[in-house]
Amino acid sequence: MSLGRRSLLLKLCVAMGVVALPLLLVVLGYVLPQLRAQLHEDRVRGLRQTVETAFGILESYEARERAGTLTRQEAQAQAAALLQGLRYSGMEYFWVNDLDTKLVMHPHLPQMLGKDLTGYRDVRGRPVFVDIVTLVKARGEGSISYEATRPGSPDAIPKESYVKLFRPWGWVLGTGVYVEDIDHEVAQVRQRILVAVGGALVLAMLAGAYVSRRVVRPVRALADAAHRVSRGELHVRLEVPSTDEVGRLTEAFNGMVAGLREVVTALVDAAGATAADAERIRVSADALSHTTREQSESLQRAAEAVQGMSARVSQGAEAARTAAERAADNGEVAREGGTAVSHASKKMAEIVEVVERSAQTVARLQASGRVTGDMLRLIQQVADETQMLAVNTAIEAARAGQHGKGFSVVAGEVRKLANRTRDAAGQVQSLLGQSETDTVAAADLMRQGTAKVREGLNLSSAAGDALARLVAGVREIGEHVERMAEENTRQSASGESIAGRIQQLSVRSTESVAGVQQIARSVEDLRARASRLKELAARFTTREPADGKRNQG
Repeated sequence: MSLGRRSLLLKLCVAMGVVALPLLLVVLGYVLPQLRAQLHEDRVRGLRQTVETAFGILESYEARERAGTLTRQEAQAQAAALLQGLRYSGMEYFWVNDLDTKLVMHPHLPQMLGKDLTGYRDVRGRPVFVDIVTLVKARGEGSISYEATRPGSPDAIPKESYVKLFRPWGWVLGTGVYVEDIDHEVAQVRQRILVAVGGALVLAMLAGAYVSRRVVRPVRALADAAHRVSRGELHVRLEVPSTDEVGRLTEAFNGMVAGLREVVTALVDAAGATAADAERIRVSADALSHTTREQSESLQRAAEAVQGMSARVSQGAEAARTAAERAADNGEVAREGGTAVSHASKKMAEIVEVVERSAQTVARLQASGRVTGDMLRLIQQVADETQMLAVNTAIEAARAGQHGKGFSVVAGEVRKLANRTRDAAGQVQSLLGQSETDTVAAADLMRQGTAKVREGLNLSSAAGDALARLVAGVREIGEHVERMAEENTRQSASGESIAGRIQQLSVRSTESVAGVQQIARSVEDLRARASRLKELAARFTTREPADGKRNQG
């Protein structure tokens, strides 16, 4: 048998072993213990039914005792004698002991009847009857396991017993079976299972050998053909040996090789065309990368220029806005100056009016001065005449003598008054002359002031008109500068927007350069892979040898 066949057979045997071994382990480790437990349970159930059957005998005799037809001793003696003779399964028996562990009836231990069995032990030292009494006192009935010797055999074997308390008499009725019967049944089942599994394994091995002989040859042919295909021989073709799975596998293999041959032929052609196309794409990508790089640099410079222009326009807009604000401030100052000049003109007009009224007052003062001068001259004349009158009065008083002393005194006083009046009139005249001089000078100054004030009023009116025109011009200039500032601001924003878009175009151009470079690298990798693919495809031969022979498997 060849190596390939032994390997396949070994694999089939291992597969069957893998299937059979867990089954065998399950049977031996689970099914048989469960079977033994079930047999033990059935045996205990049978013992209980047997004890209950014999228990009916005790109940019938106890009923006769209660009926008075038998005394207790007679009923117990007859029931014990009847139980002693009972047998089931050929040799199994019953025994009776009381709650004081004394043996009442046992067909195989007549010498132990009436004796206390407290000290009785099985081969393992278990006090069997003490445990029986303890069990029935606690539960009334139940099963107990121990080891005992079969009648006629010296060897102790496991035994399963079932006991039940008959309370009216204080008796414990029991019977048991030897567990080796259960072990014997389990051993027989185990043997039958092992024989069945062994037979199944033998049949499986024979079937595996047959299947391996039918399968291994076409499989070996497929393996050899696959090995040749792996070396690059794509002209291999196998004959289909059958219509089963192996035949369909062979047919699929032939189709796969034919398809692979077509694919490799197409790959060789495609690899050459791909390498040539990749080279052309690489050249175009290099040119495109160079052009895109130059465009990116131009866009970068344009963006910088536009940003500079936008910055200057923004500065101009800011300066225009500042000029507009200053023009507005100057216009406000000019308006305030115009208002001040207007107020000054009004005040000048009021001053002219006041000066004119003052000139009129001075003229009236001059007229009053002249009238006062006339009055002073009149007063001096009156003073002179009074002086003359006083002198005349003094002369007449002197002529009158003693009667004229009063007139002499009056004449003296009049003369003094006339002197003071003349002195005061002289002083007033002097003051009046000085006042007239000052009044004339004041009138001249008033006339000159009035002329100057009128000139100032005219100049103030002209200044007011000039300031009004200046305010209008400043307002117009401010509005014009404000429009220029707004226009410059819009131009600056447009320039910033254009610069941003140019910058974005520059960034995208840079990204395009990177993308073109990546494309160039990818194309170079594609060309290298196409070359490698062409080299790999060259390993395969898609034409048959010159002699035209085919592998027939």
